[in-house]
Amino acid sequence: MNDWLDGEERIERAQQYFEARRWTEALAELDAAIEIDPAHASWHVNRGTVLDQLQRYPEAIEAYKQALELDPENHEVRSLIGINLARTCRYAEAIEIFEELARTAPEYEPAFCHRIAVYARMGEHEKAEEMFYLAQQVSDECPHAFGHMAESLFDRGDYSRAVYCWSQALWIDPHYPDAKRRIAEAYRRKGDLESARQYFLAQFRDTPGNVDLICDMGELLVQMNKLDAAAAKFDLATELDPQNIRAHALLGRVELARDRFTEASVVLSTAVAIDERYVGVCLNLGLALHRQQRYQEAKRYLQLAIEQMPNDPDAIMAIGNCLVELGRPNEAIPHFERLIELRPNEAGARQNLAVCYFLEERFGDAIVHCEEALRLDPNCTTAMQKLAIAYVHEHRWADARCLVRRALAAEPEQPTMRKLQRRLKWQRYGAIVIRCQAMIRRLAAGRRRQAQPA
Repeated sequence: MNDWLDGEERIERAQQYFEARRWTEALAELDAAIEIDPAHASWHVNRGTVLDQLQRYPEAIEAYKQALELDPENHEVRSLIGINLARTCRYAEAIEIFEELARTAPEYEPAFCHRIAVYARMGEHEKAEEMFYLAQQVSDECPHAFGHMAESLFDRGDYSRAVYCWSQALWIDPHYPDAKRRIAEAYRRKGDLESARQYFLAQFRDTPGNVDLICDMGELLVQMNKLDAAAAKFDLATELDPQNIRAHALLGRVELARDRFTEASVVLSTAVAIDERYVGVCLNLGLALHRQQRYQEAKRYLQLAIEQMPNDPDAIMAIGNCLVELGRPNEAIPHFERLIELRPNEAGARQNLAVCYFLEERFGDAIVHCEEALRLDPNCTTAMQKLAIAYVHEHRWADARCLVRRALAAEPEQPTMRKLQRRLKWQRYGAIVIRCQAMIRRLAAGRRRQAQPA
């Protein structure tokens, strides 16, 4: 009798912890109660529910299976097993569970509804749609059926129909979880940014402290080119959750976009301290440091970025530029060559490679890559400048003058080309003077030979 009372007391305490969302304490009380009396199916169901909240899905499956052994006709428990099998990517087993449910209880709508979600995750969207229509025949007022169908449509890029399904889910259940945010994301994918903003705001009113949602809103504001407002959102997110790596990474990225390089490096240093493996933080910190001319520090983080993302063009370009600024063009050459492999039709890498060859006094190689850069981008005045200077070093004066005229036609007041134009003009005058002097010497020599006695 005392054991039974003790078990009931523990279940009551578990319920209190459950309501307070203190899942670990609730689980401990449920475990103790079940050890006293394991014959209560509902206690095993409650244990599975708590394990779901802790995202310990394989253990939750076992708890629900124990409940099902005690209560074999409980369709809801069988459905929960299927849901958790899907959560652990055991899709075939989940489908089998729901199919069995549909055979034994053809009017049980979740047997069809949850198969929509499973088929959508498997990428079998036609079957997902078939399950949706079967679920509608049993009940047309299930918000989950519309919600699962919306996810399938979103994955297929059918954003208009996805919005409709999520709207229907909200019409049936005005508090349907995350529906407003998902509608906002669908509008964002469609390019209707103002509608997206309105739905994000509506979701924010429902869950004002949701840091991920705040970050989503900030990303939308970046897309709308409202960088100051986006920075305010990301700043709020870092205040609410100082260890949220996404918030710090996004704030750092928007500070870069605002040309606030010192602020960006401070925020991104915090992000790197939290998790240097988070995508983009080492790259963006390297870029921020590079823009502050802190090339040695920038090189370190750019190297980390390349180790994480070996084919990232921005990281490769930036580390090459750092090495050039550090006076190590020979080390930069392999990076720009790699960039050309990745982006053969872009002029920038060839132009930078030409600069490296120029600094190494390999003017012939510099000319080859500058000419290729101009073939890819005929209006690239920077490449014209470098090529003209290389022509001068190779004494290709006519080619240099032609290129200077072309560059000045595009940018008449370009100071480097103006200076080079004056230099080439004096060179031409000098060449004329030298030719005249040579002619005078030849004439004088001829006169001397004529004046000599035979």
